[in-house]
Amino acid sequence: MSLQKIFLFCTERSGSNLITKLMNAHTQICGPSTKHILNPTFRNLHRYTPIDDINNWYSFLDDLLNLFYVDFSSWHVTFTKKELIEKIKPGNVSELFHYIFDKESKAHSKSICFIKEIKTYEIAPQINYYLPESKYLYLVRDPRDMALSWKKSTIHKGSIVTAARQWKIDQQQYLKHFHLESMKKNILLLHYEQLISESKKELNRVFSFIGVENENVHLSFHKDAKTMENAKKNEAWKNISKGLLKGNKEKYLKELSSKEISIIEFICRDEMNYFSYKLKSSEQDLNKIKTKEIDELQRLERTLPYTPPPGVANNMKAKARFYQK
Repeated sequence: MSLQKIFLFCTERSGSNLITKLMNAHTQICGPSTKHILNPTFRNLHRYTPIDDINNWYSFLDDLLNLFYVDFSSWHVTFTKKELIEKIKPGNVSELFHYIFDKESKAHSKSICFIKEIKTYEIAPQINYYLPESKYLYLVRDPRDMALSWKKSTIHKGSIVTAARQWKIDQQQYLKHFHLESMKKNILLLHYEQLISESKKELNRVFSFIGVENENVHLSFHKDAKTMENAKKNEAWKNISKGLLKGNKEKYLKELSSKEISIIEFICRDEMNYFSYKLKSSEQDLNKIKTKEIDELQRLERTLPYTPPPGVANNMKAKARFYQK
């Protein structure tokens, strides 16, 4: 019998690594660092059709394992093509991904797997089809702090306009799933700010939703060996080895200009209102901003120098193979 799966709905720079490692610290939940294997595979299955054809199936497994073995993050377990051929019937995508995530979870003697992917809304239909009975945690962060984090990051292209527009798109897409009648009982909404400031209370909600006993994971999650190892692999993950940063909110008030704050609020205000994030800019200030001005700022952001770290670059290259079939 396959283990329970919990998937994350979250924008980048919004606490996705934190919640994954908090879940991983629970004695029943495995939260492996992301390999980003589901999004490119689910979105490109049609390129391998018929996937139960031996040649197509073997080609699919080659591309999957090539992506898995990029030095992007570390897992406890490994896989071989021979192993997957012997264990999984050709074309059985459901069995394949259950096997992959279950093997890692069982290696840690855990019965639930928490899975982080980016833009999970793009593959939610496939998740519900191939991995039915899955649940979702929806974690949202103030877009002004998210944009500040994006601006300071060395692994993301662009700056505040790129970040704010991505936040807006992500929330619009996630909310479509959040409000589906068929998914309501399987999604729990969390605010990043409440997670870090009222961690015990919020984690109690999470664990109750998942169906496990509450544990004080917020006290020790960052001491896990794999967590510390993965924190060194990627600049974006460095904070997960520092423990719970309760003051990691509203930093934008000191580190973004009033103009930058207004631009973010202009872009995101409808969704901010939905999530009860209060605007700092006046209506008068927001009305002064023009979409053409923001478009030009984003054009300039695209000219900023950007060199992805080797792990990120290799991960992107491996994912590209799925789109080139």
